[in-house]
Amino acid sequence: MMLIVSAFNTPVGWLEVAHDEQHVHHARFIEAGLPPHTKTAFCHLIARELDAYFHDAYHRFQLPLKPQGTSYQLHVWNALLVIPTGRTTTYGELAKTLQTSPRAVGQACKKNPLALFIPCHRVVGKTSYGGYMGKHEAKSYKLGLLQHEGITDLF
Repeated sequence: MMLIVSAFNTPVGWLEVAHDEQHVHHARFIEAGLPPHTKTAFCHLIARELDAYFHDAYHRFQLPLKPQGTSYQLHVWNALLVIPTGRTTTYGELAKTLQTSPRAVGQACKKNPLALFIPCHRVVGKTSYGGYMGKHEAKSYKLGLLQHEGITDLF
């Protein structure tokens, strides 16, 4: 299957999205190097959904997602989808709910292929914001998303 890669300029940075004409497969924030922006009907839908979210943090994305991962990762990612906008949970709290370990939850979050759309930015550490997208330098995206959702004073 041939994926289309599009980039969207958001208030927190460029979001690179790999999609076909029906599903979003991957999304990650990127700092440099802008991939080509393809204008398809589905690409316009993604742009409208991003615009709606960045105008109203409580907008629920209406995009068909197709993440690829292990059954455990999919289990964690599904749990992330029910964390309400404007709220956070810790790796430990989520682990307790899922009857697993905080480290395993963190590893599943690190492998989340759909940054923003599967809201792993809402999972934080007990005493810190935790990581984002498996990269220390990506924490600014996480902080930007949390701030957009009204979470400004955790630590």
